[in-house]
Amino acid sequence: MTALALAVAQPVAYRGVPGGATWQAGDFAAAYQEAIQVDTAAAQLLASRAATDQAVYLENESAPALAWLNRATVAAQLSHDLDPTGPLAAAATMAAARAKGEAGFHQGAFAKAFLPGELQKLFERALELDPDNAYALVSYAAWHFALTEIGVGWLFGADRSQVLPLMERGVAAAPRQINLRVEYARVLFALGRRAEALEQVDTALALPVRTAADRFEQARARDLPSSP
Repeated sequence: MTALALAVAQPVAYRGVPGGATWQAGDFAAAYQEAIQVDTAAAQLLASRAATDQAVYLENESAPALAWLNRATVAAQLSHDLDPTGPLAAAATMAAARAKGEAGFHQGAFAKAFLPGELQKLFERALELDPDNAYALVSYAAWHFALTEIGVGWLFGADRSQVLPLMERGVAAAPRQINLRVEYARVLFALGRRAEALEQVDTALALPVRTAADRFEQARARDLPSSP
């Protein structure tokens, strides 16, 4: 997983939302089918999360992954349209960013050329709606890192000095979110700050697992120290 294509997953309110318990248990496809039928911002947000989780955690081939990510994008947009300035609007914006970012792994060079600018707009929109949105902060940090790492940051205004401050703010805003710790660790490893990265890995592995997605993220954390 590269930062350029990543907008980190965020928790969604699953209690009382159709498909929520199914998503929590890890049957992402079934959770999507339950949630997508309900015309509320919360249900569509959960449908988007479930579809992206299916693509990211369970699909091994590009064609089915892209199909799920397209569903996720549509559901995220509908969630936003149902309540464009409400409490879930920033989360819906980030759900769209995550789906579009993950789709970048499976798309050609032409589509990828537009991805950094598109993601930047979504991150900035999410932060306008919710300046303390942990997932937007961490994702935007990853965006700054990826673009400067490959030497094209100047094209989009990416700034290496923004990476760690944004990461730190994001993790501080949601300190018990496993995936944020994992993403922070990944960037620290890439920056050569191994001791700090290992601290984040240890924290991610010590946090309580509340969902199937948390288990997948802890597995990713275990792999980080040996990743190239």
